[in-house]
Amino acid sequence: MNNLHKAIFSRNVGLFTESEQDKLQASTIAIAGVGGVGGLLAERLIRLGVGQLKIADPETFEESNLNRQLFSSMLNLGQNKAKVVFMQIKDINPEARIYCIDTGVKTENDANLFVNDCDLVIDEMDFGLFRESVLLQRAARQKDVPYLFASAIGFGALVVIFDPQGLTLEEYNKLPHNIELNDSEGLKVPLERILPVIPSYATAVTGDTIKKIIKGEMPAPVTSIGAGLASILAANEAINIILKKRDVASAPKYTYIDLLDRQFVVGTVS
Repeated sequence: MNNLHKAIFSRNVGLFTESEQDKLQASTIAIAGVGGVGGLLAERLIRLGVGQLKIADPETFEESNLNRQLFSSMLNLGQNKAKVVFMQIKDINPEARIYCIDTGVKTENDANLFVNDCDLVIDEMDFGLFRESVLLQRAARQKDVPYLFASAIGFGALVVIFDPQGLTLEEYNKLPHNIELNDSEGLKVPLERILPVIPSYATAVTGDTIKKIIKGEMPAPVTSIGAGLASILAANEAINIILKKRDVASAPKYTYIDLLDRQFVVGTVS
């Protein structure tokens, strides 16, 4: 490690060995979607010492993002999220290699290019982009790369990790392996797969509203606490996958934490 790198990550010493910090510096993680959870996640990973990030997001910041998205502000409303996040995290560690894609991941070719040369792929795209998520996980499996998604709702967060040799995203969601991805009617995901735990305080979140959230017809209600928690859970699992600190709980297992409900669940979908 050079002098700047040692200075930036000196407070990690004692939690990571020097060889582990070097391994993080040599690792590459791709994050599809850098809004509420993804933007915070990119910042966490850069501060932990991940040396290469790929970030992608075609959306721009808007007023409704201000309640939770780290890099949203009145100054950058209307600006592309990936470009704003790139500038912010590059300023944290100028030596990090950050690849910014402002068109998002929309096609099979996009997914293959995005996953290429990565150690881990993290999906932080919106609920309604299930087709794109399947393309991303398929590309990750083909390249033997772990894939995980983390989502936030209210004051809670859910993380699911997919081993490249384990369940597919389609299997996890009980969909046929040859599902037609352009058939929006066929992409009907059981509610318990997306949200296996509904917080007790979410009185307005009914079965109908959850269906609309999953289809992308309405946004999920979430706070800065939920988004922050989801990003921390995802960053924690990412570091464990790279450094192999402990066994990885892969799908069909999931981890759910809610701070307001005071819940911590490591569950398995049936």
